[in-house]
Amino acid sequence: MEYFKKRLNSFLRLMEKTNLISMDFIYRLYFMQIFGSKLYYRHKVTSYRSCAFCRYLSYDKLIKKYICSHGEYEACSSLLPCIIPDSSYMSSKTYIEEEAQTPWLFKETCLNFEVLDFKHYFRNFVSFDLNSSVIKLEALEGIVTGQCTGSLPCHICACVNKELYNHCSNIQNSLKAGKCIKIYDTLNKCFSAGSDLSKVS
Repeated sequence: MEYFKKRLNSFLRLMEKTNLISMDFIYRLYFMQIFGSKLYYRHKVTSYRSCAFCRYLSYDKLIKKYICSHGEYEACSSLLPCIIPDSSYMSSKTYIEEEAQTPWLFKETCLNFEVLDFKHYFRNFVSFDLNSSVIKLEALEGIVTGQCTGSLPCHICACVNKELYNHCSNIQNSLKAGKCIKIYDTLNKCFSAGSDLSKVS
């Protein structure tokens, strides 16, 4: 496994220098082959449960939202807290403003929960829209590891709740450590509290 990772890293560095493929594609390849496999096995060991990784959750192209085939929750377009450019518009300045609902990553799983297998584990996070996929994967990496492509994922907290971001007491420790170890628990608490989530405009 380590040998494969070294070979993949060498290949990605070479592709980055040649400019033959985009950085977004390189990130997605890295995520799926290296970070994604680590996250899957970490979740497997801890028996992690989240609707975002349930086999009954799927994207409905007609209503442009994720739906649970068991109907435990209403359809919701947000897998996790982040703002995604709307590719259905020609202007790149148009964004999908998520409704104040709990994202699927933080919803409490029901009795019908069945975890996706490794091959399909990230199926709800990836699509033909490379830009949207990378934004979702980067946000997932930021929430799970406290780092988003090497930086603090403060933008995720800011898009959830301005006050949460403005009054973060963990920022100095995070800057020293180079990562935020409280982001998942903080967001989980924020969503489970059912508070009124004010959006950054």
